[in-house]
Amino acid sequence: MAKSETHDQMIEAICDYRKGWTNIHSATKELEELAGLTPEVAKALLNSMKSNSVTNIRGYSKEPERLFKSKIGKSNEHKK
Repeated sequence: MAKSETHDQMIEAICDYRKGWTNIHSATKELEELAGLTPEVAKALLNSMKSNSVTNIRGYSKEPERLFKSKIGKSNEHKK
């Protein structure tokens, strides 16, 4: 099943917020437009997400090799 463009845009909006590239207001507004969520639900989604899962959400990791190796066997290990 192919992913829609909206799906990818939502992932990017969440990742950008968790990395600190956008603020809560901008990310909430973007999720409202993309997914049709209410402001309260979009804000709760962003606040509840752990920042350690951002490196694995896209299916690849840009983190240094030393950090990548330290996650082997743990819950935040990069999925292959």
